[in-house]
Amino acid sequence: MADEAPPPPPPPPLLLHRSSSAGGIPVFRGGDIHIKGRSDLNFDGLTPAPDRVWYGQMTMEIAKDEWSVDKFLNYGAEGQTYLVTRTATGEKFAAKFCNKFDSMEVKLVQELPRQLVIHDNFIKYEMIVLDVHELFSPAHHIIFMEHIPNGELFDVLASPEPSVAGKPLSEGTSRRILQDVISGMAECYRYGVTHRDLKPENLLINEHGRIVIIDMGHAKRVREAGVPAPHSLARTTTTNPYGTPAFNAPEVSGGKAYDCEWSDVWSVGVIAFYLHGKLPAFSAGGGVASWDDVSGMGNDMLWRKITSCGYYPPFPDELKSFINALWRTDPAERPRFSQLEKAMQGDVETLNQFPGLHWLARPVNDAADFIDELSRSCPNNSFHLSGGPVKRW
Repeated sequence: MADEAPPPPPPPPLLLHRSSSAGGIPVFRGGDIHIKGRSDLNFDGLTPAPDRVWYGQMTMEIAKDEWSVDKFLNYGAEGQTYLVTRTATGEKFAAKFCNKFDSMEVKLVQELPRQLVIHDNFIKYEMIVLDVHELFSPAHHIIFMEHIPNGELFDVLASPEPSVAGKPLSEGTSRRILQDVISGMAECYRYGVTHRDLKPENLLINEHGRIVIIDMGHAKRVREAGVPAPHSLARTTTTNPYGTPAFNAPEVSGGKAYDCEWSDVWSVGVIAFYLHGKLPAFSAGGGVASWDDVSGMGNDMLWRKITSCGYYPPFPDELKSFINALWRTDPAERPRFSQLEKAMQGDVETLNQFPGLHWLARPVNDAADFIDELSRSCPNNSFHLSGGPVKRW
């Protein structure tokens, strides 16, 4: 009788310090980091401190992959973000050093479904490094994500360039921006993910002229087993106020449970107003209107204030109707993102239910005209169309 083959060797033990999220995003820990070189001064030339820029230039290895920290980018409620480079490839990324141990964004990123991780209008995450406080105090965790070099939509709206300052974006460009936001948010809500802080500062413009949604620091996900589907998920609600007051829906600060999706839809209406008016609408952000002015089908009191004050350009009637459809005092009268997405596609049933959404179904500017308009606002930005890089003005 022939000798039996020996049993195969057991698989190697799993590394306890590394895991992978549902979306396939690698997760490491501080023990995987080796600092190779580090400046004693931060990027402002000062001693790093919690109340200023935290770090200066440095090089480090993460699981034997070398990275350099190149410059400070910006800061937010949950930490500071730096431009970093993967040495082996020269690829640029943004690294967010989170100063909250119990960071909601870090938790959410580890749970993101792959469909969101790869969506064109959603920031791409490269990896997470947990428990780095001993090396990078005051930060506790680091989130590595794609770097979007063309900056925020806010930069377009606040541009001081004489040819565009204070002037509305064209309706075709505004629609293109809003359709990208709606497409990304519709995908989020298909998987029970809220945002709760939609605003121009959290919308970046990539090199292809697409809007990319960032900053999930206030986001929340429904905890429910089963295959995600729009109608099987419980609605994501909360009683806590989140976000930025100038873009928040009235119910957010009411102290009662509210539907996060309908509050995010209100924020899209505020962004639509901002794209045309180049100024905030409501007093919470320095505008002339108040939430009390939102009443009736046409929000007549609000638009009288906007028109009579002399600070804003005239708003086309169809655009006002679109904004009115999103600014309803009863949240249940607002469309959901899935309905906004259908309206973009000209769905007759949705447009009959929400006539104000007809504006959203109109044509958008093509990529060349869109980029041409953005370039007048931000002449140092560069874009890539199918024919190669585009840099105008």
